Amino acid sequence: MEISGSGDVNDSPAQLAALAEDAARALSLRTSDPMDGDILASPGEMYEVLGSLKLLVDHLARCLPELATWLEQCLWAGRIGSRDPWDYGEIVESIFEVTSALARARRVSCTLGRELHTAQTASSDLVVSE
Repeated sequence: MEISGSGDVNDSPAQLAALAEDAARALSLRTSDPMDGDILASPGEMYEVLGSLKLLVDHLARCLPELATWLEQCLWAGRIGSRDPWDYGEIVESIFEVTSALARARRVSCTLGRELHTAQTASSDLVVSE
């Protein structure tokens, strides 16, 4: 997998999310068949992977409320909607559903981040016996 342009300030949020998805897919493929061979070089690598995953989840949890805020600001600024005033209630309901789902996703991702931290901490004492 090649990740070019990663972190470029000109990358759109959609491009950055696609890069994260590509990386997660590659990690999933790499770890999908542990019986096929060693998927990690050592418990130390597991510690590093868990730490990176925790940071990924933490960053994701931080951006979710911002997405909801952006959506609400677009509604109030009149940048989202329909020319038909009767559609306004449906639009507001959709935005409410999106922002509610984002709030739930943030709570779940915060829990996931804590669990990844717990796993990382527990993995710090592991060694490979020959």
